[in-house]
Amino acid sequence: MQNVVNSLAVFAFLGMVIALFAISALLRIVRELQQAVISALAAVSGPETVRRVARFASSDGRPTFVLVVSEQCPSCRARAVHLAGMPSGQVGGHLVLLAAAEACAAWVEAAPHVEAVVDADLLGSVAVGATPSLVKYAPDGAEEWRRVVGSDPDLDRLLGVDLPESSNVR
Repeated sequence: MQNVVNSLAVFAFLGMVIALFAISALLRIVRELQQAVISALAAVSGPETVRRVARFASSDGRPTFVLVVSEQCPSCRARAVHLAGMPSGQVGGHLVLLAAAEACAAWVEAAPHVEAVVDADLLGSVAVGATPSLVKYAPDGAEEWRRVVGSDPDLDRLLGVDLPESSNVR
C-alpha cells in the first residue's frame, strides 16, 4: 500500500512539473503576441495616424498648449490656477484649458490669455489617459506630444517657462 501512495506522489510531482512547463510555454507565446502587436502598432503609427484637431490650429504660426482637466481632480484645479497665474506672453504659444464641465472654466476665467473650452465631445476626441495632461499642437492642429503634468514646476518645464535661479527643479 505504501508503494502505491509513493507512486502517486511521484506522478503528482511529475504532473506539476509538466504543468509548469506548459504554463511557461503559454506565457512565452503571450509575450511574443504582445511584442507582435506592439511592433504592428509602431509600424502603423506614422504621419498618417497623427491626431489633428482643427479647433487647436493657429494662423499665427505658434503652437497651442492644451491643459486637459477634470472637475473631480484636485491636482487639475491646482495646475489650472497656476496656468492662469502665468503672465501673458510668457509662453511661446496659445494656452487652452479643455474640460467637460463648466466649473473648470471658472478656474481660469480671470486670465484672458487662457482660453477655456468646455466640450465633452472634443475632450473625448483628444482622449487623454490621465488628468491633468498637457497636449501640444502644431500650428496646423497636429498633435506633437502629450504629457501628464504632476506639479507646477513640471507644467512650467513643459511649457518652456524659465524657472528662477533659486529653483532646484530642472
